[in-house]
Amino acid sequence: MKPALAGFLAALAVNAATLAGYHHWLVQPIPIVGVVDASRVYREEQERHLLAVSASPDDTARDKAIAAAKRFAHAFPANLAGLEHDCGCLVVDSSAIAAAPPSVPDLTAQLRQRVRP
Repeated sequence: MKPALAGFLAALAVNAATLAGYHHWLVQPIPIVGVVDASRVYREEQERHLLAVSASPDDTARDKAIAAAKRFAHAFPANLAGLEHDCGCLVVDSSAIAAAPPSVPDLTAQLRQRVRP
């Protein structure tokens, strides 16, 4: 009886050590998730730049507005990635989520601040 108990305790100790090592070295913590409505921010900025281009009185102002629109379009992905870095969370577009719980932060306002000069 005692050898069986010793074997059982040894197996239990090995399993406990293996499980503890697995959780310590391999399992990553669950990331914090933030939601952003990137398409809405993009559309708003697109409309703003379109109004700036169409309201330009001369070619110089129009070229300047077009250059600003191009800078926005090229910088938008970097601003979106920078938002993920700043909040330290996984940023997910709101169109990919059916129903977000109230604890998930909405980062749309922060993205809007990042893209507006």
